[in-house]
Amino acid sequence: MDPRLAQMQQSVEIQFDALAKARKGSSYPIFALEHGLNETDMQQVKMMLPSSISQCPSRYWLLWVIYATELGYDYEGDEYWRSFEAHTPSWEYQHRMRIKTWFRKFQNAYDGVRPSGPWAEHFSIIAWPITHAILPLYLQRQFAKLLYDLRFRLVSPSTLDAHSIGRLLAVHASQATKRFKVFLEQEELTGQIALALLGGEPSEGTLIHPLTLKRIIADLEKVRNAREWLNETRRVVSDRFRGIGRGTGPVIPRPTDSASDRLDTSDLAIRPNLLLRHVGAGKWSVFLEIKSFRPVAALSAEIHSFLESTRCRLNGAQDFKPTGWLLSGDRKGTLQSWPDPTLPLIRFERSNPKMDHLLESECRLHRGPIWLFRIGADGIAHHITSRIVRPNFDYIVVTMKQIPETLEVVTPCNLACKNVLGCYRLQIPSSVSAELTALLGDMELQVARTIRVWPAGLPGRSWDGEGRSEWLTTESPCFGVSYDHSVESLSFCLNDGPETLIHTEGPEDPLFVRLTPMPIGTHKLTVKAKRTPELESVAPTPAAEGFMQLTVRDPDPWAPGVTSHSGLIVRADPDYADLDTLWRNKLNLSVNGPEGFTATFLVTLRSGDGREILTERIGNTMNLPVTPKAWRKRFDHFLADETRTWKYLEAASCTLKIDAESLGTSTLRFEHEPLPVRWIVRSHQRDVVVRLEDDCGQDDAHPAIYFYSMEHPIDPKCLELQSVRSYVAVTPPGGLYVAKLASHTDAVVVSTPAGLQDLQVNPAFPPLHRSAATLSKLLHLLGHWHGARRFGFLLDIRLQRIVDGLSHSLFSSMCGKNWVDAEIFFRKAPTEGAAKNLLMLADRRTNFGAALRDFGSAFSSVARLSDQFLATAVRYGICSDRRLCDFALRLAHQPHVTVLDADFDSLLPSLMDNPAILRGARLLELLSASSSKEVAVGTY
Repeated sequence: MDPRLAQMQQSVEIQFDALAKARKGSSYPIFALEHGLNETDMQQVKMMLPSSISQCPSRYWLLWVIYATELGYDYEGDEYWRSFEAHTPSWEYQHRMRIKTWFRKFQNAYDGVRPSGPWAEHFSIIAWPITHAILPLYLQRQFAKLLYDLRFRLVSPSTLDAHSIGRLLAVHASQATKRFKVFLEQEELTGQIALALLGGEPSEGTLIHPLTLKRIIADLEKVRNAREWLNETRRVVSDRFRGIGRGTGPVIPRPTDSASDRLDTSDLAIRPNLLLRHVGAGKWSVFLEIKSFRPVAALSAEIHSFLESTRCRLNGAQDFKPTGWLLSGDRKGTLQSWPDPTLPLIRFERSNPKMDHLLESECRLHRGPIWLFRIGADGIAHHITSRIVRPNFDYIVVTMKQIPETLEVVTPCNLACKNVLGCYRLQIPSSVSAELTALLGDMELQVARTIRVWPAGLPGRSWDGEGRSEWLTTESPCFGVSYDHSVESLSFCLNDGPETLIHTEGPEDPLFVRLTPMPIGTHKLTVKAKRTPELESVAPTPAAEGFMQLTVRDPDPWAPGVTSHSGLIVRADPDYADLDTLWRNKLNLSVNGPEGFTATFLVTLRSGDGREILTERIGNTMNLPVTPKAWRKRFDHFLADETRTWKYLEAASCTLKIDAESLGTSTLRFEHEPLPVRWIVRSHQRDVVVRLEDDCGQDDAHPAIYFYSMEHPIDPKCLELQSVRSYVAVTPPGGLYVAKLASHTDAVVVSTPAGLQDLQVNPAFPPLHRSAATLSKLLHLLGHWHGARRFGFLLDIRLQRIVDGLSHSLFSSMCGKNWVDAEIFFRKAPTEGAAKNLLMLADRRTNFGAALRDFGSAFSSVARLSDQFLATAVRYGICSDRRLCDFALRLAHQPHVTVLDADFDSLLPSLMDNPAILRGARLLELLSASSSKEVAVGTY
C-alpha cells in the first residue's frame, strides 16, 4: 500500500462524509468533483494512482472516482476512453466496468448524483464521470451564453426550483450544439448548476461546494465573453428580485392573485396570425405567422420530445414542415388553400392528446363565412377578429358568400388561394352614412365607436390597429386614449382584476396610461367610457366598452452570426442537421433575397478541442436566390476534393457562414452526433484504417460486428471486438462495416484504392432463397449500404453498383426475373416497345398496367397518388388493402426505408403473395423517373 495514496483516500473520505452529513435530507446530491483536493494534491494522484492497477485498485476506489471525474471535466465531447488510456499507463479495455462499479458505490455511500436522461442510458459508463464533473470545460461557454440569453426569463417566480430552470434551459437551447443538448437532458442537474452559478459569491449555503464552485467560475471567466455574460445575468436577476423602478403617470396595478402568474395553456401566446400580402396587380397571397412553441415545450419533457421529433403541416398547405420546426423561433408559411375552419391551423403527423387539446383551443380560425383584414402601410393585411371597420381605412374581405359589387366602397381583387368564393377590397370613407352602416351590418361588419386607443411611447409590436399588440416582460405598456364626445371618466380593468378609474380633462386632450411590466402570457385590458350626466340626460346609451389583448413574451437575445437583415432568409431542411448530413450533401439549403444580390459561402471545420482544421470558401459567389438544387450542385464540386474528406473525418463541428454583404449574414452550425457504438475512420500514411469505439458499457454484452466486402456485398464476415478495438487497415477495395448493440447501430462504407486493374469493382450476387426472412435481411442490408457513412476512393461509382445489384436481387425475387430484365431494358432505352412490355408484364390477366400508365406522372400529391393507385388496384381485382398498396409504393420508391415501418414484418409476406401490386408500383416509379429524366432507386 502506498502511504501517500492511503492518506489521500482517507482525506477525501472525510470530505465526502462531511458533505453527505450536511446535505442529508435535502434534494441536492453530491458530485465527485467536490473532492476538495488542491491542484498539487490532484497532480500527485494523477501521477501515482495508475501504478495501483497491477496491485489492488479497489483499495483506492474513491481516488479512482475522482481521477475519472477530473478527466471528465477536461472531456472534449468525443473520445473519453482514448484520452483515459493515454493518461493511464497499463489501463486495459476490460477495466472500464470497474469505473462504473466504483461510481455506483460512491452514489450509495454518499448519496452521489446519478446520471439521467437518454444520453446517460446510451453512454452508461462515461455518463458517470462526465456527470460528476458538473460542468465540463467544453460546455462552459455555451452554458454561460444560454443563461445570459434567458436572463429575463430566469427571474420569474415559477422558475426558482432546479427542475423548472433545467426544463427552461433544455427547451430554449434549440440553436445549441448536439453535445450541449445532450448535457441539458439532465434537467435537475443543470438547474442545480444554474442556481449555484447565479447565487453570487460562493458560500457554505450554496448547492455546490464553495471551492468547487469557485473553480468552475474561475474557469468560466477564462473563456472569452463568458465572464461578462455571467456577471450581466447575475445583475439582471438581482435587480429583478428587488423590484421594478418607479415611474410617473397613472399606473394600473397587476392583479395580485398568484394564479395569474402560473403558466398554463390559457396563457401561452401561440395563437397564429393569418395575414395577407400584396404581391402586385391587385393580387394577394395568404400566409400564416406562427409564434415559437418553446413556451409549450417548457410545460413537460414529453411535449418537448414530441415537438422535437414530429413533423407538422399547416392547415391550407400540402407540405410537411421538418421536425422541430415550431421550436426554432417564429415561423411563416404560405397557404395554397383557405384554411378549413373545422380543423386547427396546425396539424401534427401523429397524435398527442395534450397537443391536440391545445391546438383545438388555441389554433383555430373562426368559422366565417366572412373574414376581415386591415391593410397596413407595409402592404400587409392583418386579420381583424372583431370585424370592426373604421373610417379612412382600407380592408380586404374574404368571404364564402356573395357580396353585392354595386357598392361603391367594394372592389373585387384576386386571392392566390383556393376554396374561397370571393375576395374584395373595402374602402371605408371618412363619413359613414346610416345606409352604408346598414349595408356593412348585412356583411356582418360593424363601424367602430369613437373612442380610440393606441400604443404610445415604445411601439407595440404586431399592433393590428384593433386591440392586439405584443410587449416584452421588461417593458411597461403605454397607451393613449382619445375620444370625440363628452366623457367623465375612463375605467380600466386588467385580467378581470380591480377597476382603476381615471378622470378625463376634455375631448381635445388625449389621456395616456401606463401598465406595470407583466409576466409572459396573454392579458386582456378592458376599457369603459362613462359619459357625463349632461350627455346621458340628452341621449342615454350604453357606455362604450372595448377590449385590448396584450401578448407578453421574453426579449429575444441578439446573437452575432445570425440573419441581421430582413432581406436575407436562410432555410435549412432538416432543421437540426448533423455534420454527416451536411457532408453527404443531403442538406436542402435555400437562401432567399432580392434579385441582383449575391452570397458567399465559407465552411470551417474544427476538432473537438476547438482547433481549426479547415477554412475554405465554397466556390465563387452565387446569385440570389439560391435553390436547394443549386446549393447541392455547388457543394458537390467542393466535396470532390478527397483531402477535404480526410479533414472532415478529424472534425467534431462545422460552421457554414453565408455572407450577403448589405443584406446580412447567417451562420449554421453542424455537429458530429456521437453514437454509443461508432466506427472511427482515419488516413494513416498510405492506408485507410478503422476501429470501433464502444461507449455503451453494457454488462456482459458486446456488439455484433460484421464486414461485407465490395466483391461479396451479401456475405457477412463476423469480426471479434478485440480485433477492431485498435486501428486496422482496410483491405482493398474495401467494404461495409456494421456494429450492433441493443438498439444502437453504426455502419460505414470504406473504399480503398487498389491496382489499376482493380479500379472497377464487380460485386457478386448469388441467387436468393425466396422467403420473407431472406428478403427482410436483404432489405436491412440494403439500408446499411445505402445509409452508411461513406469514405474513400471511387466510392460513389462502386457503391452505386452494389446498391443496384442488391435492388436487382430484391426485385428479381419479388417480381420475377422477366420483370427485372424488362426494367433494365426500359431504363437503357425507354421506347414505346419497352414500355408496352412492362405494361403487359405488370399483370398478364388484366389491363392493370395500361390503366396505371394513364396517370403515372400526373400526381404531385402523394395522398392523391395513393388514392388513385388503390382505386385502380380494386377495379382490376389486384388488391383492396390500402396498407398493402401504400407499402408497395414505398418499397418501389425507397426500398431501404420500408424496414422502419411498424408493420413491415406483416406486410412483406403479404406483398410476396401478391407480386402484381409491387410490379404496378414499380411501373409507376419507372414512368415517373422516365418523364422527369431522373434516376430512381435501383438504376441497374
